[in-house]
Amino acid sequence: MQHVKLARDRRKRKSRIKAAIFFVALALIFSGAMLGLKDRAQSDASVQSELAPEMIDDTQYQSLHPEETDKTTQNTPPTNAPQKDDATSYDDELQAQDDEAEEVKPQFDELDALPQNAQDALSGLLDAADQALRITDQFSYTVAQGDTLKDVLELSGLEDDTAKQLIASYPELQSLKAGQQFYWILDKSEQLEYLNWLVSEKEERIYERTEEGKFKRQILEKQSVWKKEVLKGQVNGSLAAGLRALGLDGRQIAQLSSALQWQISLQKLKEGSRFSVLVSREYLSDKLTGQGNVEAIHIVAEGKSYYAVQATNGRYYNQQGETLGKGFARYPLQRQARVSSPFNPNRRHPVTGRVRPHKGVDFSVPQGTPIIAPADALVEKVAYQGGGAGRYIVLRHGREYQTVYMHLSRSLVRAGQTVKKGERIALSGNTGISTGPHLHYEFHINGRPVNPLSVKLPGTSSGMSTAERKQFLVRAKEAERMLRL
Repeated sequence: MQHVKLARDRRKRKSRIKAAIFFVALALIFSGAMLGLKDRAQSDASVQSELAPEMIDDTQYQSLHPEETDKTTQNTPPTNAPQKDDATSYDDELQAQDDEAEEVKPQFDELDALPQNAQDALSGLLDAADQALRITDQFSYTVAQGDTLKDVLELSGLEDDTAKQLIASYPELQSLKAGQQFYWILDKSEQLEYLNWLVSEKEERIYERTEEGKFKRQILEKQSVWKKEVLKGQVNGSLAAGLRALGLDGRQIAQLSSALQWQISLQKLKEGSRFSVLVSREYLSDKLTGQGNVEAIHIVAEGKSYYAVQATNGRYYNQQGETLGKGFARYPLQRQARVSSPFNPNRRHPVTGRVRPHKGVDFSVPQGTPIIAPADALVEKVAYQGGGAGRYIVLRHGREYQTVYMHLSRSLVRAGQTVKKGERIALSGNTGISTGPHLHYEFHINGRPVNPLSVKLPGTSSGMSTAERKQFLVRAKEAERMLRL
């Protein structure tokens, strides 16, 4: 029986060895976990000492590291970050490197350089190099009914304080009339330097910033003659080239581009397409000054006619009086949501303390909330940026307008696709550097971000009263007769 006893002993020894190994393994696992927690606590203490969190609006913020962001997972905010209802982000600059991107680049006709009279007015202020640089920061606009100076200057991204400063010194700028024209230039710091206001056919006012930061005014009583003319031509290369050949300058071409952009793609006009333009232009000693106003245009392309006729309110309509500008919804959501972080060009980063502008509005919405297009658009870009904006989309709405959507969980569109107002384009999320689920929404005009919640939206208040409409239909019928091709 000895062999049976020995076998039993061997089994007991094996059982004791297995149990010992099991308990040793448990001890090692426990020890490793404790060491890991200790190291993490020391690391957190080190970070706390180097980057002390700052209290902003009674909320304590902590830095977020790009290397902790994974595009395949949703970010978990640190324990001392804002609650999810206050979700926001501090790294929404799209200049950073994209990890993934598909993009289309819309092509637009380039406008002329500075009008001659503006060049003459600026000759004492700018040297040749500065003038060439600032050509890219020139803007023009024809006043529509209801526009204020703030609405005009906001087209170049200027804040309300610039308009307030001008109006405080020159109260006449409070009373703008439909059809008046503005032309202005920003300096290297993107501050208003030069503003040209065509008050009437006989009066022009120029406002220039002085070295002290104030504005001086010059009033020009004009001895010029305005002539109403019908100009006819055809597309050779581009519509803009054809219009320039007839003597129209950049400002008049910009007027037409804005008026027609919702009807027809000017880039796709084929060679030989015909057009006629009704324009009022200023002459001084039989020479064009560069001032002018396009009252109507007729284009015939591939057997179809397109009209844009200016009403007395400064806006353009087709010959039936239907608006050409597309209306924008104020919010890119199916329901209005709470703003967790407003537009703020002077916002400070809670960790670095540096001014880090918040160029959009953050909406506090649960992950997976549908995002909709606020107006008809071309999907210009769909991309992912792990170290900042996360998954984001850029929509192009005609020449001047873009909207941007960041920190998305999923895109529902592709670059190059066209979408209609109200169509779903994405689902909200928490990708990139973000403290919780939210939508970061930006509204750009001429490449510059403006406050989406206060900017005057295109296509709003563009209807006409019954009396205005009657007057317009008479005007449109006469323009149609004059522009017949």
